[in-house]
Amino acid sequence: MTPGGKTAGPVRHRLIAALALAALALSALGRPVLAEPFTLAAVEAKVARDYADVRHMPTEALARLLESDKAGEVLLLDVREPAEYAVSHLPGAVRVDPGIWRWTFMRRFAEKAKGKIVVFYCSVGVRSSKLASAFGKALRQAGARALYNLRGGIFAWHNEGRRLVDARGETDFVHPYDSHWGRLLTRRSLARTRPRIGS
Repeated sequence: MTPGGKTAGPVRHRLIAALALAALALSALGRPVLAEPFTLAAVEAKVARDYADVRHMPTEALARLLESDKAGEVLLLDVREPAEYAVSHLPGAVRVDPGIWRWTFMRRFAEKAKGKIVVFYCSVGVRSSKLASAFGKALRQAGARALYNLRGGIFAWHNEGRRLVDARGETDFVHPYDSHWGRLLTRRSLARTRPRIGS
């Protein structure tokens, strides 16, 4: 009962509905609603649950692969926007628009994927897992040997101090995506939203 003697039911129901809409809005923006603390490990676990049909490669496994004699067998696909890619990317990675149409993607990458280990990555793994899930079957039918999402994305790679490049060469900078996601970077002083001058 409220102080005036009326029930608070309708008010409570409106509040619950508003909270539910807020959660849906955050989810629609690509910000997962996590029950656990907002950490990269928690995001990685949620991505693995949400995209259980995709295999998720740890950063250390990719690093070993790229340093081995099998490096030429890897096709790295960076599923981020042009501004993010311009700040830095994994060496040899090819940028793919996150909203690319399936027909366009397959026309561009089906032949390149034949016999390759295809590794998708983005900032933390949401966009890349979505693309890997959507196009994985078609890529395997086109002859891709294996298909993965990079667990933790470029954020995990950067947090571990692994090699990144831009148009000018090696760089320590990474694009934070936005202020919310950028909190997952452990070396936030190296976050940049624009590429180095002259790149």
